[in-house]
Amino acid sequence: METTTSDPLLSLRRSIASNNSPIPTSSPNPSPASEAIENLAIATHLQFSGPHRSFPLDTPTRFISSGIPVDLRSIYFAWQKKDVAIPDYIASAQQLNEELSGTGKVQNLVFVERLDLITWLEGASDESEYIRTLDSKDAAVQSAQLTSGAGGVATALSSTAPGAKTGKTIDPRLLEIYNGERRMGDRNSVLRGVKPTV
Repeated sequence: METTTSDPLLSLRRSIASNNSPIPTSSPNPSPASEAIENLAIATHLQFSGPHRSFPLDTPTRFISSGIPVDLRSIYFAWQKKDVAIPDYIASAQQLNEELSGTGKVQNLVFVERLDLITWLEGASDESEYIRTLDSKDAAVQSAQLTSGAGGVATALSSTAPGAKTGKTIDPRLLEIYNGERRMGDRNSVLRGVKPTV
């Protein structure tokens, strides 16, 4: 699917999920792991395995901090320093910015943003308030997949559903939202429980 390979955030998330760490390189062409550069001040690209894809480290991502898209270098740096304490993270970011000396800059993410990013990258959360949704073209592709049933969600309500009319169809995006909501009962069933109806 093109949307996953053209988005650096999704590529990074998938590589983390598959335990194939991306490789910082100084070349846009995919190269063997022996040419990996550990220093982010020298590296210019981040190479992903699977579908071999390389992104420049200064590529803006969908992650937004203070209204500004965060570049891939800052995202990858935050991921590398995920287990480091906040003061050490800030000191490492300042040191990297000194090494970059004008060729780029690592954006220092605040604690909440960094925590939200790491949680999303690890796959513990499917949503992030700091990550913009995919473009409308990508959203249309996902909506088409939901409509066709490729997303695993039915688009028509069955007549056995409570309050459903026969043959009534629901917008797939709305159905996806409904499936994510928590089911709640009325006040009496919450306070007194559900009584068996024998």
